[in-house]
Amino acid sequence: MPLFYDQHTSRLLDKDGFRAVDFSKNPFLEREPVQARPFVAVDYDQPGRKVRQVKKLKIQLGLGCQKSCLYCLQAIQVHKAALSSTRDASEFLANIDSWIENPEGMEKVELWGGEPLLYWKHIEILAPELIKKFPNARFSLITNGELLTREIVDKLKAWNFSMAISHDGPGQHIRGDDPFEDPHKFAMIQYAQRTFHPRFSFNAVLTPASHDVNAIIDWFQDYFPGCNVGFEGVVHSYASDPSSIFSIEQLEKFSDTLSRQLVDGAALRSHLLHDKLRRAVAAMVNERSSESLFQKCGMDMPEYLAVDLKGNVMTCQNVGANGNHKIGHVSDFENIALNTSRHWSKRPECQSCPVLQLCQGACMYQGGDNWTHSCNAEFFYNLAFFRAALFILTGRWMVGFSGEILRPVLKKDANVEVR
Repeated sequence: MPLFYDQHTSRLLDKDGFRAVDFSKNPFLEREPVQARPFVAVDYDQPGRKVRQVKKLKIQLGLGCQKSCLYCLQAIQVHKAALSSTRDASEFLANIDSWIENPEGMEKVELWGGEPLLYWKHIEILAPELIKKFPNARFSLITNGELLTREIVDKLKAWNFSMAISHDGPGQHIRGDDPFEDPHKFAMIQYAQRTFHPRFSFNAVLTPASHDVNAIIDWFQDYFPGCNVGFEGVVHSYASDPSSIFSIEQLEKFSDTLSRQLVDGAALRSHLLHDKLRRAVAAMVNERSSESLFQKCGMDMPEYLAVDLKGNVMTCQNVGANGNHKIGHVSDFENIALNTSRHWSKRPECQSCPVLQLCQGACMYQGGDNWTHSCNAEFFYNLAFFRAALFILTGRWMVGFSGEILRPVLKKDANVEVR
């Protein structure tokens, strides 16, 4: 029996045009009022702006890293990152009051690399003062875990940080050496996990080499029973590296397996996957409009800011300022212009996509074949959550879909756009 779904209104209707789910019969599906605001349709010729009332601040310390992960999205940007010193960290703090208003409204501050612990001296200068300036903010750091010491763990804990270790579990081999196999490094990871729990997680990327979420969760649970296992999502292609490109056959099987793991609850051992499925259900229950959908990363939002220690503002924290991803400087705040990216509403494939509400346009600055590969991965990944949400709401298993759905096509003979 067919159901009819509109990705722009999130309405799920039966063949007679009535809602396919009776919310009144299930208290867990009670509809909630949605407080939403319209997206800003940024494009290369329609730049987005930033506001001084920053709510999420991503501070890029530098893109240096002691590892060379094959699929790293930052790898092609390393030479474009501005070099920074501890003096830059001090000057950053001295100037921050001149470009951020309403510090009490800051919700999140993230310290980013590269590998952020390579910049530990900078962090020692920044962290205590940022905590004073933004008393209501949550602070976080993601590390590969190889440079942890007791001193670092203890100080970050004292500063009330949360910590995540980026590690692919059974797929770690494509990142290089595994810190779990080094007794000293593993002991420091154990200490960090004990110290920060529950504000600690292992974050894995789903790649062609490792994308069975249950196998990944089990792998970490063998080492750390009861630990939080998160997922940084499905890998994107930024330099057309084979380790980041799934075949369509792989993606179809991956999507089907993940949807069943979500429905039987095994994958919900990951709090991030559980939350993503909850949001997939909530979008349909509350009939969320696509007019409120910013990009997945949120960096098209005016109050989200990525900045390095020299005050350069970038598209996001994963790119360098010595290139076309510099979109302005905090000393000239009103002229910051996000002209490096394309909102999903500017891509025909996104507008017709059934998983738009979950994907939210993938990476906003990708183009060419790299975007096509990433779009394919995101489509099948999010299709698993869409299928699971439908089953939760209707008790029916989706076997296929039809409609005017555009999919991006690889242009192998064309120049690949890398922005």
